[in-house]
Amino acid sequence: MSSKSSSFIDTSLVDDFYPIRSPLSAKFKKSFAYKTIGYRLPVILTKIIDHLSRDKNEIGEKFGLEARAEVKVIVGNLAKLKNELQTNKSVTPVESVVWNDYMSQIAEKFHNGILSEVTFYLSPWLFIECYMYRRIFEAFDSTFHLKQYDYCQKQKRESFFDSLEQICTIADFTLSSKRIAENLQSLLEISLWGNRCDLSLSAGELNSQTIHLLDHLKILKPSILCDDSDQVWKFLEKGNNETPKSIGYILDNSGFELFTDFCLAHVLMTEVAHIDFFVKQIPWFISDATSHDIEWLLDTMYSHSNAALHNLAQTWKENFQTNRWKIIVSEFWTLPHTFNEMKLADANLYSLLGTNTLLIFKGDLNYRKLVGDINWQPETPFKETLRGFLPSPLVAIRTCKADTVSGLRPGLGEEMKAKDSEWLTTGEYGLIQFTS
Repeated sequence: MSSKSSSFIDTSLVDDFYPIRSPLSAKFKKSFAYKTIGYRLPVILTKIIDHLSRDKNEIGEKFGLEARAEVKVIVGNLAKLKNELQTNKSVTPVESVVWNDYMSQIAEKFHNGILSEVTFYLSPWLFIECYMYRRIFEAFDSTFHLKQYDYCQKQKRESFFDSLEQICTIADFTLSSKRIAENLQSLLEISLWGNRCDLSLSAGELNSQTIHLLDHLKILKPSILCDDSDQVWKFLEKGNNETPKSIGYILDNSGFELFTDFCLAHVLMTEVAHIDFFVKQIPWFISDATSHDIEWLLDTMYSHSNAALHNLAQTWKENFQTNRWKIIVSEFWTLPHTFNEMKLADANLYSLLGTNTLLIFKGDLNYRKLVGDINWQPETPFKETLRGFLPSPLVAIRTCKADTVSGLRPGLGEEMKAKDSEWLTTGEYGLIQFTS
């Protein structure tokens, strides 16, 4: 990585990788956290600023002249945030008691209680990245006309349409396959590789699916470094047939990945009676799914000329109308807490998750929060790294886009590092990890 990615010099930075069992942090210059804070996050902020500046007239036409003036205020706030990030300033309080209390906890845990030492490079990466998106949200929320504006809506939708040919193929497959068990496994793997479509990893660049996943599943199979699929299917099959089974599906990205998640859910309805979909309350990590993204996806598919898309959308709309499927919005998913902190931070959500037969956690951010964003030894048992979080049996489905992992067979981490030094951060390798 070029030294130009960081615009300040700080002797507190360490020219090494994270110590074992420590939180990921940009303090360590040989880490992906350092690359993220130094390069990826400033680029994301720059792209949002450029988008707003370029589209301010269009925004003014849609939301009114006062909204056009508000764009200037938002741009100013985001430019200030970018400068604070690049020069390793201290984080500042936000408009949330929960957030500010958590900042104080970070100060107590990592900085001897000194809040001014909670800086962008020297604090846990997970907290800092979430903090940046909270500040972006507040830049919009402080306005009158643009409170509900999704600053990445255009990229989300373009990435969906750029994957449309493959979406139609997967839709046909979802509706036509007669071998249910094989269909389930294929759609699980399609959902896994759909997690590659992450606009935050690509710093906001369009990231569509161009390879035909159905034709490449066998080729991609060796890239699944831990595959507990059989355990998932056996667990669902052995349940009490007298009690209706349900799934809590914690979603990640919108667009193509959301479509693949719904295709998997479509076939999972042969095994369960009900699925809850948990989504973000606000725009988050560029492409994360909100309830508005789900509505747009269903309406777009329903009105499309492709019969398979229309028919799937019709079925999915009926599932929502009859409460076989349900959207659940919670603030917790956009708080900085790791999931082992959920029971204290949001006991109601923890209890709700516990009512499901199985939980599906999609994507890299959910994985990072599951394992605490800690530099575990790769062979550390997955259940151990959850640190007590287990409201129900769960499966994590993730392509690796951050340098934390657990639950691998002994020696695999060393083998992968010798093969590809960036194996944990490219999205080229996947995990399907189950525990109960």
